[in-house]
Amino acid sequence: VTFTSYFTVSDLEMFLNCVAAVLVVAISASGQDLTCTADKSSNPRCVCTQADGKKIDLRSIGRASGPRFSMIQGSSNKYSYNPCYPFTDGVGCKHVAVCQHAGDSLYSLGTQDSAIFETDGTDLFIHYTKGASYRETKIMLKCDPQAEVPTLYFDEEKPTLTYKFTLTSKCNCPGKCHTASEEKKSSSGDIGVVGLVILSVFILAVIVYFVAGMIIMRVKYEKTGADIIPNKGFWTSLPFLVKDGFVFTFTPCINCVRRKQGYSTVEKT
Repeated sequence: VTFTSYFTVSDLEMFLNCVAAVLVVAISASGQDLTCTADKSSNPRCVCTQADGKKIDLRSIGRASGPRFSMIQGSSNKYSYNPCYPFTDGVGCKHVAVCQHAGDSLYSLGTQDSAIFETDGTDLFIHYTKGASYRETKIMLKCDPQAEVPTLYFDEEKPTLTYKFTLTSKCNCPGKCHTASEEKKSSSGDIGVVGLVILSVFILAVIVYFVAGMIIMRVKYEKTGADIIPNKGFWTSLPFLVKDGFVFTFTPCINCVRRKQGYSTVEKT
């Protein structure tokens, strides 16, 4: 009986196609989820949280007054943009996120309160609407861990009145940028985690020491009762050693206090 008695070439091809389909589905399912939910607890206009809990925070890019990016050259017009915080540029752009300079005219391309995070499955964008005459803007957030200085480039106007840009910055990478208070909180959290790990390792080492030591004392040396405790003499004397350490350390301090209390004040006659 041979393999081909049960399976034909067509059956084999079908099997291989099924395997390939399963692999494609598995790879797709294990791909990075770019969905980023606006963080209402901080600033939903420029902070979002991904499925793994890491945040993308643009607050350090935006400026409290005036646009971070001014007069960016487009195909025929110039543009100004500021993440997170609204700015005003003349009569046409009041409290906006993006402003278009078309000759002597200014047009709003979106407001900060309209900002939403969205993805096309490949890239993450921040989308601004409520611009003049239905204008809107999509800023692609390009992650570059080496980009200490953020840059903004105009891509295209497609479809009409939808303006697309690419913002490149390390702050577009999850967990790379924080405010000063959050950095302090993050550092404290990291220290706490390290301390917990050290404590856990120490406790585990103590448990392994006693369990392994007691097994060796019982099996190899045939000890019983309290004698199976490894280094019994040391552990029974440890409380007294601790006591002697405290006495040695604090006795000079106690004597110094007593000497000061023994002084008396001499009154003038």
